[in-house]
Amino acid sequence: FVLAIGSQKGSLLGCEGEEAHHVLSGIDFLKEMETTGKKYDFTGKKIIIVGGGNTAMDCCRTAIRCGSSHVRVIYRRTEKEMPANPIEIHESKLEGVIYNFLTNPVRVNQDANGNLKSLTLIKMELGEPDSSGRRRPIPIEGSAFEMEADFVLAAIGQKTDIDFIDDINSTFQEGTLKATRWGDVEANPETLETGIPGVFACGDGVTGPATLIQAIGQARIAAHSCHQFLSGEDITPMPYEFFSKKDNFKKQEPKDYENRFVEQKREEMPTLDPSERKNFCEVELGYASEEVAKHEANRCLECGCTALYHCDLKKYATEYHAQQIYDGGDYHRFNIDFRHPYIEFDNNKCILCARCVRICNEVVGANALGLVERGFNTYVAPSMGNALQDTHCESCGLCISACPTGAITENTPFKPGPVKTTPVKTICNYCSVGCEITLHHNGGFVMGTSGGKGKINPDGNICRYPKFGYHYLNDTSRITEPMMRIDGKLKSVSYQKAFEAIVNAIHNVNPDENAFFAGARLTNEEIYSVQKLARAAAKTNNIHSFHYLGRSKAFRNIALKNVPFDQIKGASKFYLIGAEINRDNAVAGWMMINEAVIHEKDISLVTLYSDSKMAHKATQMLRVNNYYAFVKSVNHYLLSNGLENAFFLKNVQGFEAYKTALLKENYTLLCRSAGVSEQAVSDFAEDYNHQVNAVLFFSEKEVCGNTAREIINLAIITGKLGKTSNGIIALKEKNNAHGLEDMGGFPYLAPGGRDISLALDDMKKVWKTDHLAKEAESVFQQLEEGKIKNLFIVGEDPCGCTTDPARVSKYFSAANCTVVIDYFLTETARHADILLPASFPTESGGTFTNSQRTIQEFDAVFPKKIGKTTLKALADLMKMMKVISPETPEAIREEAFKLFKPIEEKPFALHITEPKEEARIFDYGCDYLVKRFDDESRKVF
Repeated sequence: FVLAIGSQKGSLLGCEGEEAHHVLSGIDFLKEMETTGKKYDFTGKKIIIVGGGNTAMDCCRTAIRCGSSHVRVIYRRTEKEMPANPIEIHESKLEGVIYNFLTNPVRVNQDANGNLKSLTLIKMELGEPDSSGRRRPIPIEGSAFEMEADFVLAAIGQKTDIDFIDDINSTFQEGTLKATRWGDVEANPETLETGIPGVFACGDGVTGPATLIQAIGQARIAAHSCHQFLSGEDITPMPYEFFSKKDNFKKQEPKDYENRFVEQKREEMPTLDPSERKNFCEVELGYASEEVAKHEANRCLECGCTALYHCDLKKYATEYHAQQIYDGGDYHRFNIDFRHPYIEFDNNKCILCARCVRICNEVVGANALGLVERGFNTYVAPSMGNALQDTHCESCGLCISACPTGAITENTPFKPGPVKTTPVKTICNYCSVGCEITLHHNGGFVMGTSGGKGKINPDGNICRYPKFGYHYLNDTSRITEPMMRIDGKLKSVSYQKAFEAIVNAIHNVNPDENAFFAGARLTNEEIYSVQKLARAAAKTNNIHSFHYLGRSKAFRNIALKNVPFDQIKGASKFYLIGAEINRDNAVAGWMMINEAVIHEKDISLVTLYSDSKMAHKATQMLRVNNYYAFVKSVNHYLLSNGLENAFFLKNVQGFEAYKTALLKENYTLLCRSAGVSEQAVSDFAEDYNHQVNAVLFFSEKEVCGNTAREIINLAIITGKLGKTSNGIIALKEKNNAHGLEDMGGFPYLAPGGRDISLALDDMKKVWKTDHLAKEAESVFQQLEEGKIKNLFIVGEDPCGCTTDPARVSKYFSAANCTVVIDYFLTETARHADILLPASFPTESGGTFTNSQRTIQEFDAVFPKKIGKTTLKALADLMKMMKVISPETPEAIREEAFKLFKPIEEKPFALHITEPKEEARIFDYGCDYLVKRFDDESRKVF
């Protein structure tokens, strides 16, 4: 049993004559009206309320509503000392309540029948402060006077009603329930167990009248003790928990916050006109608009520490029973640094462990933070007192992850606070490194991310994209239902109506006048379903991704011989050609930086950019005008000087043909085209060739397909490709760009990355269909020629991400129908004739394949907020076209793997290339999420 009875018994005046009729306790007066539903008729009556708390305010304002036009509040101190809420005092005055301050009753005067006649009052003056901190009222001799009254309501305190104690004690055979000398229930203050085993008490019934939050705190203790009792455990106090409080350092005063925070006045609440307040209708009418309400809510000072539930200092202070008051000493007071858009610094919470300094230097290589001053005056800050964004800071957030306290935290767009969150694991859907991340949410609202210590990032490091780019998960502007363009506007429709319109559009044109596009951010299962919809249902091989549209096929299979990330440590030197790795694939770059810093290894950077953000991390930097010409000139130098690895090249196809073709080119012109001297080329070639373990990074985002081929040619010529801690690391732009190859997301590829012409029979068998398109034409060429009449775009934003709007606009103008499946109303979605909502990866689950060809599975961790997941919508659409397709990630993978064949080990081959320009017309991996985050970052910086 838990006794949570409260202190609900009212107190009278405590003076002579208080037993008179019509002298009531304020609590009993209010309780009677609440329980009976009847109100007193105070018309023409004089009402006196004695007291200055919120109960007194309820009584006086209620008396007005009961018809009295003469209501007085008697209080023994001044208005300044009144414990009532100031707004209640203000509103009561507007309603006509009269106040007599520094006045106290000394006697209740009765008539012959024992009815209240008047009160004898005495004037008071304030003396020295008492235990409450308020100045003690002292009676003034000879100042007594009389005041007539019809009713007196005493609101001077409450007591605990314990007249049930004898009944309880007669019921229980063991133990005794006792009362304290103040008339409250006696209970162990640490466990709240009473004198009767199994009976606990909490709240005002134990402490006497107190605050609601104190009662809640006691309820928590009582619940803990009850759990121990019911579990058969010894009843012991709750474990000690350390809390750091600002008041333990210094009493908080308004002046402490002046010039540190913008003063924001309270929004005035609209209220009912005082003349109309004659009933019990709500006085406060509510704010005029949502904007005003939000402004009022945002006045919160964010006092609570966001690290409450994961602070290492708190954990150890709790473990060692540290006491902040007794174990304290001198301290510094720092202003919180809010200048960085994503990161806050509060040196008041810093313990000078220097984790942030080390991770910024040794892992990121930015070296943006340092320890300033010495000894007791030391603190962490960017050099020269600059704002963090004015340093080499890359806004990765690793300093937040490394901080053991709340000294470095995220500068969130929502109100932060000590909120307990639930962690769920997933895979990042931004770049192609494939980091495991942990989303920390409360009721589905994601409040932050951290590294998940996964297969790819066992150290738990994650870059800025997942660290700060998770806010789209909370965006309420998301598309949640199907829409169709009706009378020129997108209007909500049912899934059935949208599916019927899509099927009709497909059937109204020739099969090859349909084209399907799958984004490189989709799961493998979604890509597979899109290509199956195209091939099995629409009977066309027009399946592609705008991300790769117009680009070289040379990117196919470039990851087959990637150096595994865990072999980066074995490299003797690192080379970057066309890889702004700290910006686009940061975690892979940090593996390199950490090895270079700790073991003093060199980094050679070849870049187009004079302001490359990798420049300060590189040991050598060579600025070129053209990556393709530079790599080709290096290969030319090696072959023309007989520096190739002859032993390695014995098993390489096409060497002689490649050598003959390359040496026909003019070496001087190649160097000139590259924008570097012949000496620079020879120095680079000699250095790279002589390294025992050279790892060369390049990015699809920065180089063209032929440059990628020449880089691979370079690794083959020097005999480095495919060896341990040797060769290349080709980095893709999007999280599942490689999945497009594996799942048949191109016209010429079937699931399993097989040539489409060789896989047709297997596809017919698995999909149970007699007819599939055999030809695989260039989708890009068909778009350029205006042959595509229906566009089906899943998870891409070509209109928003294009570098050539006029060109892309022609693709859409030539189409009769555009179907878009996406999260938000992107620029492309605005052009749609039919729009379907897409499910987040966290709602559907599935797999991604990273640049290392590592397939990582993740679960659906949030319930879907749309009617159908993307997989379910695609399966239902195919079903309407007489094609049966699985709906779950597991079932789709099982079907897809039936089409996979073991990869045949082929000998390395050198490829002859030409300086052909690619028609790359999309940035951001054609992904709205990347564009959204990059645009927001540019805006805030």
